[in-house]
Amino acid sequence: MAAKRQGPMGLFKGASRLPRKSQAAVSRPSIAGVLYAWDMVTDTLTWGPGAAEALGLSSRDLPKTGQAFAQLIEPGCGLARQDAIAAAEPPHRAYETRYALRLEPDRVVMIEDAGRWHPDVQGRPAFARGQLRVDPASGARDLLPARLKERSALLCGIQDAINEAVRVSQTCTLVVGAFDGDEADQMAEIARHVRPMMRRHDLFAALGPNRFALALTCCAAADVAGAMHRLHGLLQDHPAGPSLRLGAACAPDHTFKATKLLRFAEQALAAATERNEASALYKPRSAKPTRIAEQTPFDWIAALNDRSLTLACQPMVDAQTRAPMLAHACASVAGADGRITPLGPAPTLQEANVPLLVDGRMLELAADHLARNPDQRLALPVSSRTLQDAEWLPMLAAHLGARPGIEARLVLEIPEIALVQCRRNLGRLHAMKALGIGIALTGYGAGHVPPAHLRVLPIDLLKIDGVFIQPLKRSTDDRLHVRTLVDRAQHMGIAIAAEWVDDEATARLLAAWGVDYLQGGLFGEPETVVQPSPLQQMLKKARG
Repeated sequence: MAAKRQGPMGLFKGASRLPRKSQAAVSRPSIAGVLYAWDMVTDTLTWGPGAAEALGLSSRDLPKTGQAFAQLIEPGCGLARQDAIAAAEPPHRAYETRYALRLEPDRVVMIEDAGRWHPDVQGRPAFARGQLRVDPASGARDLLPARLKERSALLCGIQDAINEAVRVSQTCTLVVGAFDGDEADQMAEIARHVRPMMRRHDLFAALGPNRFALALTCCAAADVAGAMHRLHGLLQDHPAGPSLRLGAACAPDHTFKATKLLRFAEQALAAATERNEASALYKPRSAKPTRIAEQTPFDWIAALNDRSLTLACQPMVDAQTRAPMLAHACASVAGADGRITPLGPAPTLQEANVPLLVDGRMLELAADHLARNPDQRLALPVSSRTLQDAEWLPMLAAHLGARPGIEARLVLEIPEIALVQCRRNLGRLHAMKALGIGIALTGYGAGHVPPAHLRVLPIDLLKIDGVFIQPLKRSTDDRLHVRTLVDRAQHMGIAIAAEWVDDEATARLLAAWGVDYLQGGLFGEPETVVQPSPLQQMLKKARG
């Protein structure tokens, strides 16, 4: 029987269940989904392991920003992630959506996107974590809706026109038009009116009941305005002529890819419609910043200087008895209405290692709280950047040395990705463990650390990433993945916890599988820890 590792805090007691022979030898399955983290203020999109392979892209082609990813979503084929986040409501801020993602001119896949967002100090979405799941059957061309098949055929034709234009050192211009009305026979009539200006390799196709695309080979960017003016002239006698709006983009001036060329032409059309102009040519630098980019980011430095950051704690309970075992601590700030807002990851600035400053402040508050409350246990997250800083270990040792006895009740949560970003972090884990604290590995299940390496890590607790817990009720893949993670942890004698547990059915399922600790909205939301005033602290010391 594999006994649970006995941490210095005396938290992980008892023995694990006997591992099933059929499951103990099971090799690691493929990741249940593609993990991502989206900083919505800077628009930075970070992918988990295996993202490029799952999406069928090269690592270079993976979108690095939320805006770049949104541009891959097929219009009218599902709710985009940002719109799903806008529709999600507190307290859990969970979102779930499904949409079509076009990865190549002739390759479209359906995506299931689910996760959870975190607010900024104003309560606006600022950070999101989630996972994508690719529907493998959706990539079959025969199963695609007729609209997507038609668009794929158009994009393949556009790509051929671009390739031919580049081969003979020419250009290819794509014009997208829209007009009022949606009668099916109008498109055939418009095609007849447009035919006089088309050459042999030009292409006309319908994008919808009132939208069309016209690919013009050997049409340079300088001639686009004249071409759109002529197009308006050809359609001036048509009933749709007065309402016609045109947008255009050029290859290779703007891009070599058909998918981007069509998207740029549609953006130019949207700009013309917004400005009530007859036509517009795509301008790469004319796009307006999004609402998220316009919002003022939270000033971490000012919050540190005025000591407005507070400690908020969320209970983590025993999965069987539901008794509180320890509290998950995080940085938070009080809003103008007095409501506490837990904050997401601290940004990294060139002039300062903000994560280290924030983690240092939270460590100070956590150490004070443990010293005042000898019956409390805290789990405190530490960022990857903090672990890499040479000042962290002396800072940790100083706080523990100033408050003897709290180390047995303090658990530091280390992100799994930290062991990939810097190999030296493994040695620092051993150094922290030598100080007498407990160590938890968070984000477990993403695949950053091979299962064989877990045996050599000085950890007391594995916390399964919440992106795998949230969809348990509806996803067979996630249930299989989480069950395998639990069995592996039990086989190695390591305690295991699950986050984002928001409903009773999920809690019971995890408890039946052998998960030791649960954390989520079902057991309470984060609440601020009231800090005594400096005067109260002085009086307490004076009274002995």
